[in-house]
Amino acid sequence: MYYKIIEKFSPSDEERWQNYLNWRQLDLTCFDSIDGILKPDLFNPKSQEDWANCVNEDFKLHLITNLNYARKILHRYHNANIVGVETELDEDYESEEGLLGYDIIDGSISVLTNWGTDTENLINPHLMPNGLIGDLAQALRIRNLLRQKFPDDPHVKKSEVWAVYCVDE
Repeated sequence: MYYKIIEKFSPSDEERWQNYLNWRQLDLTCFDSIDGILKPDLFNPKSQEDWANCVNEDFKLHLITNLNYARKILHRYHNANIVGVETELDEDYESEEGLLGYDIIDGSISVLTNWGTDTENLINPHLMPNGLIGDLAQALRIRNLLRQKFPDDPHVKKSEVWAVYCVDE
């Protein structure tokens, strides 16, 4: 499992939160998606110790390999929390305790929570109140359906299903 230090986004963000819900036509109670626009990654390796504890490949420098290190440096960031992620999932993946749900990620952007207004209802009906999908098979089906319906869309072409986990800080 990898770890991300991300900016918080929740109902306490009041106007920003309400504007997002109105735009996406959603009724969420919280936001556990790891969308990089609404919850940007805050960790960017600078020190030698940072570099020793991050994923140094495939544009994934924002991923931390050691939970204890993520906890140690969390204080550097304002309005931040740590989440656990498992990346590039397939149907054989077995979830662990603390699973919040599944996100479909293109680079750092969530296809689930940043797919415009979803006028075709391909995504919204399947979202839990936290902005994620609760079933891996369903998340994979949605990703595959989006790839079929929008084969030239760069956001879905390389999208991956990720598991998102709650981490005790």
